[in-house]
Amino acid sequence: MSKNSIIAAAAVLALSIAGSAQAQSVADFYTGKTVTVVAPSGTGGSIYKYALLVSNHLGRHIPGNPTSVAESRGGGGGVKAANYMANAAPKDGTVVAELHPSSLIVPMIKDVQYDPRKFYWLGSIAVRTYVGAVWHTVETDTLEKMRDKEVVFGGSGTGSPSYMIPTFLAHVSGAKLKVVSGYKSGGATNLAMERGEVQGRGNFYQGFQATNPDWIKDKKVKFAFKAGPDHPDLADAAPASKYVKSDAEKQMLGLLEAPLELGQSFYVVGDVPDDRKAALRAAFESMLKDPVFLEDAKKLNLYINPLSHDRVASVVEEVHKTPKAVVDELGSILEKK
Repeated sequence: MSKNSIIAAAAVLALSIAGSAQAQSVADFYTGKTVTVVAPSGTGGSIYKYALLVSNHLGRHIPGNPTSVAESRGGGGGVKAANYMANAAPKDGTVVAELHPSSLIVPMIKDVQYDPRKFYWLGSIAVRTYVGAVWHTVETDTLEKMRDKEVVFGGSGTGSPSYMIPTFLAHVSGAKLKVVSGYKSGGATNLAMERGEVQGRGNFYQGFQATNPDWIKDKKVKFAFKAGPDHPDLADAAPASKYVKSDAEKQMLGLLEAPLELGQSFYVVGDVPDDRKAALRAAFESMLKDPVFLEDAKKLNLYINPLSHDRVASVVEEVHKTPKAVVDELGSILEKK
């Protein structure tokens, strides 16, 4: 063997050893550790259930097989959780979070302490359809009918889609649709609907399927409008695009619908060591193909419709190209209510 061949072989061996050491260091780090999966909502709704599902399975796919647990950090339509991740959460790879979809655009409208463009995306577990629903006894069941009679929706924080989408559609359609925010979770809002405390709410259609499937089967709710990716069950629901007329309104609706295109995405902060970030992304992707995970999702009535990490990152980048004048106008509409 020539001298150059020996040098080349030694270099390949060194790279192989270094790669093995790095992989081993990830496993060594996670062995005996607990990985926390942060839900950006209170318990009881489908957003929390997705975080719980991930916490039940992610650890088995991470080198070192750490324990994984779910933790609720609801507040502000997901803002509280995102602020926590960007600032106070450990930056060592032991905390993974789910993004509340609307948290994507909140930093463009309000002052917050995080920037979604700096998150390291693991991928999305489910891209879902958004609907405005009213209780079956409510006769004012379309935005057109709501022009003559007020309907009260329940919602969580003012940064959540349960507040922003109905509020925007009320503005562009002329509907007397009022959103009462402050409910701690989707489950709490659902209870308010059952009690008659509010007449409806904005929610993911697949969220109703996960938490209250009987509402759909027994026609306990009626769907006044829909937004984001369509669903075959919702042929009779009016699309949000029906109510926007000007180019500015179309752009504002596009801004509100962009988070729906990335769905229930999971991430870690960019400060986590690169080898652990890569291991967590690989673990997340492996988990999504795991038959045990898929069977558990089925038992929980959770819709699985993944989106790759690079596609999630692309949506995030695109939405931040929205002209500032459009963002400002949307912000002023949402603040009026």
